[in-house]
Amino acid sequence: MAKEIWEIWLENTKKRQNDFEKYLKSKKIKAETEIKELVEGHINKADHNLKFVMKTLELQEFNDWAIVSAYYSIYHASLALCALKGYSTKDHLATLLILIKEFYQKQLNKEEIEMVSKTTIEKEEVLYYIEAKAERKKASYSTKILFDEKEAEILQKKAIGFVNKVKEIIDSNSK
Repeated sequence: MAKEIWEIWLENTKKRQNDFEKYLKSKKIKAETEIKELVEGHINKADHNLKFVMKTLELQEFNDWAIVSAYYSIYHASLALCALKGYSTKDHLATLLILIKEFYQKQLNKEEIEMVSKTTIEKEEVLYYIEAKAERKKASYSTKILFDEKEAEILQKKAIGFVNKVKEIIDSNSK
Protein backbone atom coordinates (compact mmCIF):
# COMPACT_ATOMS: atom_id res chain seq x y z
CA MET A 1 0.00 0.00 0.00
CA ALA A 2 1.41 3.38 -1.04
CA LYS A 3 2.14 5.96 1.63
CA GLU A 4 0.16 9.14 1.87
CA ILE A 5 2.14 12.33 1.17
CA TRP A 6 1.88 13.41 4.81
CA GLU A 7 3.49 10.10 5.86
CA ILE A 8 6.38 10.82 3.50
CA TRP A 9 6.73 14.30 5.01
CA LEU A 10 7.02 12.74 8.47
CA GLU A 11 10.05 10.73 7.34
CA ASN A 12 11.69 12.88 4.69
CA THR A 13 12.68 16.37 5.86
CA LYS A 14 14.12 17.31 2.46
CA LYS A 15 10.86 16.46 0.66
CA ARG A 16 8.95 18.28 3.41
CA GLN A 17 11.03 21.45 2.97
CA ASN A 18 10.88 21.33 -0.86
CA ASP A 19 7.11 20.92 -0.80
CA PHE A 20 6.80 23.68 1.79
CA GLU A 21 8.66 26.07 -0.52
CA LYS A 22 6.43 25.01 -3.46
CA TYR A 23 3.31 25.63 -1.37
CA LEU A 24 4.58 29.07 -0.40
CA LYS A 25 5.36 29.90 -4.03
CA SER A 26 1.92 28.74 -5.22
CA LYS A 27 0.29 30.65 -2.33
CA LYS A 28 -1.31 27.51 -0.89
CA ILE A 29 0.54 28.65 2.22
CA LYS A 30 0.58 32.37 2.96
CA ALA A 31 2.68 34.29 5.45
CA GLU A 32 0.52 36.24 7.89
CA THR A 33 1.14 39.24 10.10
CA GLU A 34 -2.08 39.34 12.16
CA ILE A 35 -0.99 36.24 14.06
CA LYS A 36 -2.65 36.86 17.43
CA GLU A 37 -6.02 37.66 15.85
CA LEU A 38 -5.90 34.58 13.60
CA VAL A 39 -4.94 32.26 16.45
CA GLU A 40 -7.74 33.63 18.67
CA GLY A 41 -10.26 33.53 15.83
CA HIS A 42 -9.55 29.89 14.99
CA ILE A 43 -9.56 28.78 18.64
CA ASN A 44 -12.85 30.63 19.22
CA LYS A 45 -14.31 28.88 16.16
CA ALA A 46 -13.05 25.49 17.41
CA ASP A 47 -14.71 26.12 20.80
CA HIS A 48 -17.91 27.30 19.09
CA ASN A 49 -18.02 24.10 17.03
CA LEU A 50 -17.47 21.98 20.15
CA LYS A 51 -20.42 23.71 21.87
CA PHE A 52 -22.54 22.89 18.82
CA VAL A 53 -21.43 19.24 19.03
CA MET A 54 -22.57 19.05 22.66
CA LYS A 55 -25.97 20.60 21.91
CA THR A 56 -26.46 18.46 18.80
CA LEU A 57 -25.63 15.23 20.65
CA GLU A 58 -28.44 16.03 23.09
CA LEU A 59 -30.88 15.94 20.15
CA GLN A 60 -29.60 12.49 19.04
CA GLU A 61 -31.17 12.53 15.58
CA PHE A 62 -28.48 14.90 14.26
CA ASN A 63 -25.40 12.84 15.05
CA ASP A 64 -24.13 13.35 11.50
CA TRP A 65 -23.98 17.11 12.09
CA ALA A 66 -22.31 16.55 15.46
CA ILE A 67 -19.59 14.60 13.64
CA VAL A 68 -19.13 17.31 11.00
CA SER A 69 -18.87 19.97 13.72
CA ALA A 70 -16.31 17.91 15.64
CA TYR A 71 -14.23 17.66 12.45
CA TYR A 72 -14.44 21.41 11.99
CA SER A 73 -13.25 21.98 15.55
CA ILE A 74 -10.16 19.86 14.84
CA TYR A 75 -9.62 21.74 11.58
CA HIS A 76 -9.86 25.18 13.19
CA ALA A 77 -7.53 24.11 16.00
CA SER A 78 -5.07 23.01 13.30
CA LEU A 79 -5.40 26.37 11.56
CA ALA A 80 -4.73 28.09 14.90
CA LEU A 81 -1.41 26.22 15.09
CA CYS A 82 -0.59 27.28 11.53
CA ALA A 83 -1.36 30.89 12.45
CA LEU A 84 0.79 30.59 15.58
CA LYS A 85 3.75 30.00 13.25
CA GLY A 86 2.72 32.91 10.99
CA TYR A 87 0.91 31.03 8.24
CA SER A 88 -2.59 30.65 6.84
CA THR A 89 -3.94 28.16 4.36
CA LYS A 90 -7.21 26.91 2.95
CA ASP A 91 -5.64 23.69 1.67
CA HIS A 92 -5.84 20.49 3.72
CA LEU A 93 -2.43 19.15 2.67
CA ALA A 94 -0.82 22.54 3.23
CA THR A 95 -2.26 22.56 6.77
CA LEU A 96 -0.81 19.11 7.41
CA LEU A 97 2.54 20.18 5.97
CA ILE A 98 2.73 23.15 8.36
CA LEU A 99 1.77 20.98 11.34
CA ILE A 100 4.44 18.42 10.43
CA LYS A 101 7.12 21.01 9.67
CA GLU A 102 6.52 23.10 12.78
CA PHE A 103 5.12 20.73 15.44
CA TYR A 104 5.87 17.08 14.62
CA GLN A 105 8.07 15.41 17.25
CA LYS A 106 8.07 18.65 19.22
CA GLN A 107 4.48 19.04 20.39
CA LEU A 108 2.43 16.72 18.13
CA ASN A 109 2.95 13.00 17.61
CA LYS A 110 2.24 10.81 14.59
CA GLU A 111 -1.19 9.76 15.89
CA GLU A 112 -2.30 13.37 16.23
CA ILE A 113 -1.06 14.22 12.72
CA GLU A 114 -2.89 11.16 11.41
CA MET A 115 -6.11 12.21 13.18
CA VAL A 116 -5.96 15.64 11.53
CA SER A 117 -5.32 13.95 8.18
CA LYS A 118 -8.31 11.64 8.52
CA THR A 119 -10.71 14.34 9.63
CA THR A 120 -10.90 16.06 6.27
CA ILE A 121 -11.49 12.85 4.35
CA GLU A 122 -14.12 11.64 6.79
CA LYS A 123 -15.75 15.08 6.99
CA GLU A 124 -16.20 15.04 3.22
CA GLU A 125 -17.80 11.58 3.41
CA VAL A 126 -20.20 12.70 6.14
CA LEU A 127 -21.11 15.87 4.23
CA TYR A 128 -21.77 13.80 1.10
CA TYR A 129 -24.03 11.52 3.10
CA ILE A 130 -25.96 14.44 4.60
CA GLU A 131 -26.48 15.97 1.17
CA ALA A 132 -27.51 12.61 -0.27
CA LYS A 133 -29.93 12.03 2.59
CA ALA A 134 -31.63 15.31 1.70
CA GLU A 135 -32.30 13.96 -1.77
CA ARG A 136 -34.26 10.72 -1.38
CA LYS A 137 -33.15 9.36 -4.75
CA LYS A 138 -29.47 9.64 -3.90
CA ALA A 139 -30.06 8.43 -0.36
CA SER A 140 -31.47 5.13 -1.59
CA TYR A 141 -28.17 4.45 -3.36
CA SER A 142 -25.94 5.66 -0.53
CA THR A 143 -23.88 2.98 1.20
CA LYS A 144 -23.45 5.08 4.35
CA ILE A 145 -25.67 4.21 7.30
CA LEU A 146 -26.85 6.70 9.89
CA PHE A 147 -24.07 7.79 12.19
CA ASP A 148 -24.68 6.53 15.66
CA GLU A 149 -24.39 8.45 18.88
CA LYS A 150 -21.38 6.44 20.06
CA GLU A 151 -19.40 7.38 16.93
CA ALA A 152 -20.27 11.05 17.46
CA GLU A 153 -19.32 10.90 21.15
CA ILE A 154 -15.95 9.27 20.39
CA LEU A 155 -15.11 11.96 17.85
CA GLN A 156 -16.30 14.65 20.26
CA LYS A 157 -13.82 13.38 22.88
CA LYS A 158 -10.99 13.31 20.33
CA ALA A 159 -11.86 16.83 19.19
CA ILE A 160 -11.98 18.15 22.76
CA GLY A 161 -8.63 16.51 23.51
CA PHE A 162 -7.02 17.93 20.38
CA VAL A 163 -8.40 21.45 20.88
CA ASN A 164 -7.20 21.41 24.51
CA LYS A 165 -3.74 20.27 23.43
CA VAL A 166 -3.60 23.06 20.83
CA LYS A 167 -4.53 25.57 23.55
CA GLU A 168 -1.65 24.26 25.69
CA ILE A 169 0.76 24.61 22.75
CA ILE A 170 -0.44 28.17 22.13
CA ASP A 171 -0.10 29.02 25.83
CA SER A 172 3.42 27.57 26.01
CA ASN A 173 4.45 29.55 22.91
CA SER A 174 3.15 32.83 24.33
CA LYS A 175 5.35 32.65 27.43
